[in-house]
Amino acid sequence: MRTGVLVKRAGVTRDTLRYYEREGLITPPVRLMNGYRDYPEQVLEEIRFIRLGQSVGLPLQIIRRAIPYLVAPRPGCQELRAVLEAQMRALDEQMDALRLAKARLSKWLLANRAAAIDTASA
Repeated sequence: MRTGVLVKRAGVTRDTLRYYEREGLITPPVRLMNGYRDYPEQVLEEIRFIRLGQSVGLPLQIIRRAIPYLVAPRPGCQELRAVLEAQMRALDEQMDALRLAKARLSKWLLANRAAAIDTASA
């Protein structure tokens, strides 16, 4: 698959694709006689896996280690499970912090509204 087709289907930029390639995150493309890159179909799934991992907050170093499981899944892998459990805990902590921040903002907003009503009625 040529670069233009891959970036369109994967929803990434050429720069992102090149970065993934440089970092060894995706299967390297074959170079055609004209110098163009020809990516195997599996790269599309690799990019989707990378993007999914990033969307849940996994750093690329962890995603890189998990990519082989995409090609050859190993049910019950302790290493992968430990990483995913650690990320779940981190997300829980972030959600708790966000709930606290939202509660504080709500309190400040209510106080601000009350002050505005008091000022308007005075």
